[in-house]
Amino acid sequence: MSKELKSLTKEEWNTFFPVELVAHDAAWKDLFAQEKHRLLAAIGPETLLTVEHFGSTAIPAIKSKPYIDLLIAIPPERLFSEGLIRQFEALGYAYFKVPQRENIDAYMSFGKGYRVGGGSAQIYHLHVCPAGNAMWEQPAFRDYLNAHPARARQYERLKLGLAAQFRHDRGAYVLGKARFIADTLALARLPAAPPSFPVSASTLDAQALGHLVAERYALGASSTCRLLKTGINHTYLLADADRQYVLRVYSHNWRTRPEIEAELALLLQLRAKGLGVSYPLADRAQELIQEVAAPEGRRYLVLFSFAAGGKVRFLNPAACTAIGAMLGQLHQVTSGQPLARPAYTPDLLLTQSYASARTFFAEELPEMEYLRTTSRHLAQAFAQAGPAALPTGAVHLDFWYDNMAITEQNEITVFDFDFCGNGPAVLDVAYFCLQLFNIEADKQQYEDKVAHFLAGYGRVRSLSADERQLVPAAGAAVWLFYLGVQVQRFDWTNFFLSANYLKVYVGMMRAWLTYHKWPVPPEEPRDGPAPNE
Repeated sequence: MSKELKSLTKEEWNTFFPVELVAHDAAWKDLFAQEKHRLLAAIGPETLLTVEHFGSTAIPAIKSKPYIDLLIAIPPERLFSEGLIRQFEALGYAYFKVPQRENIDAYMSFGKGYRVGGGSAQIYHLHVCPAGNAMWEQPAFRDYLNAHPARARQYERLKLGLAAQFRHDRGAYVLGKARFIADTLALARLPAAPPSFPVSASTLDAQALGHLVAERYALGASSTCRLLKTGINHTYLLADADRQYVLRVYSHNWRTRPEIEAELALLLQLRAKGLGVSYPLADRAQELIQEVAAPEGRRYLVLFSFAAGGKVRFLNPAACTAIGAMLGQLHQVTSGQPLARPAYTPDLLLTQSYASARTFFAEELPEMEYLRTTSRHLAQAFAQAGPAALPTGAVHLDFWYDNMAITEQNEITVFDFDFCGNGPAVLDVAYFCLQLFNIEADKQQYEDKVAHFLAGYGRVRSLSADERQLVPAAGAAVWLFYLGVQVQRFDWTNFFLSANYLKVYVGMMRAWLTYHKWPVPPEEPRDGPAPNE
């Protein structure tokens, strides 16, 4: 056919140039750049103020009609300029005036590459108007879809449906996209969201946790949940009618599932032997461990029985005797029994803990010098004690008044076995004595209560002379271990972890060893090796 493009009827346009969508072609970006360069070279940047690639060929994630759309800003006085129209026509473009529609003012449009009767020439569309024209919202539509792939895929599905329905009705195809484009532009105008950052630790909402636990454990509709304590793990208190429970939410990447399973198995074993421990409760599906997706990743939840009574800081002698007997039972029941938990060796308690501390505290501090030399002497004490003084089994490792509830009848319930593991029984004995030493300002009271504690322990399990001799070193070793834990878990300890805190903490360790006539080691040269290296 030889008709001019301008003389084609609407029906002829739709017949010769149907709506056909093809996969994105990476070459379209280069075709735009080449045509932009050609236009600027011929007409000049003083007239073509801005040239943008827009439309679906500028959105790599979706299919498109293979037309390169260019949006060109010109000075307002050049709009509909006969001279400018002739310049474009000289470059092979046919001119079409786009009438005003809705909020878009009339502007100049040019097309190139259309061949009546068919052909394979590349088609270009130029949309030429001042920068104040509403057409200049189109780059925002392009940018939004490129930044939001899911929205871009929605647009592609819409286009494919319209293309199938209106293959030979270009006007209806364009109108079918209008609402989606308008809605997307509205989204693009919204204030940009602040940047999103990863989370290392979060506090889960108590109300949401309460709903989850109530559903999985068949609690009453009126049950409540509130945050009780934050720390390495988070603890929540649940109440249902006249019963209470404790929910522990393990921190992300703190304990593995097998480690938690070993802890819970130990608690159930101790309960079966008649020991007073807070034990795990199974849900309706008989599961002991729940998993939730927190912002930082997977976290484990365990619901425990509530420990009746209260925390008693200043224990009476009778309570000390009962506590000693309970600890003796724990060690007797688990003697020689391996757990899928950490092994509390001198290397873990001393060498690794000191290494953690020196990542946070300057080695030049006097307290770090003291820990450096003392930890070496403590390691030597363990080595000299020999295996006969270090019978192993399950140890609590955090056995003191803060982790037990005592009733007025001296009924004791021990909880928080989070640090349970494999190690010498003397570690638990020594740590309880050390904490008692720190609490009792009157050392005569301390001696009396320690005697009752050891007497209660001895009724169940004999503490050898070698173990008794190792008590000062074992207590200091666990004390150093927990300094290493505090440094490693700086995310929750940073409100008090400081050089002043280190001075107080090491001072308590020094006082403990001095009181028990454990020799304070001399200072060693600054360039000497770290403990056990």
